[in-house]
Amino acid sequence: MTVAAVVVTFNRLGDLQVCLASLRQQTLPLAAILVIDNGSTDGTSAWLATQTDLTVFTQPNLGGAGGFATGLERAAAGGYAWIWCMDDDCIAAPDALERLMASPRLGPCIKNCVSVSKRDHAELAFYLDRPDRSYRKVADLAGKDLVFGVASFFNGTLISADVVRQIGVPDRRLFIWGDEVEYMTRAMKQGYPVVTVPGAIFYHPPACDREGIPWPGAWKNYYAIRNQRRVFQNLHGPRYGLFVYLRWAQRIVVRQLAVKNQNFLYNFLLYLEAAVDSARNHFKKRPEDILTLRFYRWRHRPAAPS
Repeated sequence: MTVAAVVVTFNRLGDLQVCLASLRQQTLPLAAILVIDNGSTDGTSAWLATQTDLTVFTQPNLGGAGGFATGLERAAAGGYAWIWCMDDDCIAAPDALERLMASPRLGPCIKNCVSVSKRDHAELAFYLDRPDRSYRKVADLAGKDLVFGVASFFNGTLISADVVRQIGVPDRRLFIWGDEVEYMTRAMKQGYPVVTVPGAIFYHPPACDREGIPWPGAWKNYYAIRNQRRVFQNLHGPRYGLFVYLRWAQRIVVRQLAVKNQNFLYNFLLYLEAAVDSARNHFKKRPEDILTLRFYRWRHRPAAPS
């Protein structure tokens, strides 16, 4: 059962080198390592050119969605049975892949490593929420062989090539934030099992949005709000899913006005812009096209010399 790893990178050469070192040290060797370079400008491309054991694909910055779409396409076309997907800031435990492959067989499916915080190895980097229980600490998963119906895509996500051939690849238009949830719910909608394997460990920085993101980095929330429509439609169907999204978006947009901090206006405008674009089915905006971000940068432009 051949396994190819897919690593998406953008301007994080140091993190990428550590990630790749962890893949090269796996107790179950990989058949190939594919690196998707999203147009890095920090020397990543030059360094990758010296690595003879990697297969490198370079493209413009299409975000995580575009990177994993390319990686899954290439790996599936290469004939690998399983495709192991990850960001460049992940570190795989030496036996992570071996434990994934040794976990109970479910046929064509998606199996995910547990994302453990790099800062605190007792805490999960990404919380796992199920209707009957929420997992916050590594100890919460003790005694569990599998946790069904939840996974932290794309952080040590092992995907059967049969699943890719059936449901396709992530939607490149989603760019970042929400593209991974859309892909997970798309797989579940088609009846493929999605599980987390507690024994397979990945180390990752804790979720950066857990305590809020300050401006100007908060522009990423545009994609989280806009892309949520696709998630609701996967879960509830096209028509009712759109209705659920519109009600949800209305609540969270109005809520921004109640949070009185120095950036509440930008948050309100950003959320409103994302909701309107999503309702209009406008999924083509790149970061430089986000009006609220352009407004913020205009307001904070350097003062002209006197």
